[in-house]
Amino acid sequence: MILKKTIAEQKKERNLLIILFFIALFLSNLGVPVIADSAIMPNYFIALIITFILQKLGNLNLYKLVIIGLLVDILVGQLLGQYAFIFIGIYLANHIIKKVLSIKSEKQVFTLSFFLTLISFFILWVSSLSHSIFISPKIILFQIILTFITTLIFSIIIKRFILR
Repeated sequence: MILKKTIAEQKKERNLLIILFFIALFLSNLGVPVIADSAIMPNYFIALIITFILQKLGNLNLYKLVIIGLLVDILVGQLLGQYAFIFIGIYLANHIIKKVLSIKSEKQVFTLSFFLTLISFFILWVSSLSHSIFISPKIILFQIILTFITTLIFSIIIKRFILR
């Protein structure tokens, strides 16, 4: 049985997505004091989208993900379409995995979020290689770990906000 969300719940989720999007934009332009290298930063947008897709919030579909991805590309200054491609990859991988597997426990969601983080950075790495942008594997590894931790933090924030 599918439970439909009320208009108030949908509005609350959309507002939360917008607020967290601007927080992610702010944090992506702000350096983390304990990290000396600015290249080793978590990817807040990937963490945010993974969290919203896994928790089925914000009524995200392919069209919204493309628009959000293009907006992120413009605001962050990345290759145009790179984040849109990453967000679509996350969405499709999640959709296929949920069709094939039955994901019910928190441990399974935890593992799935790490897998989606890996997929997103693989897409980021491949799209960077196709434009002759070299990203060190060591930097990507640190970014994957920090982005996964950020995903967990976003999921805790969202659960607390939605439960209120």
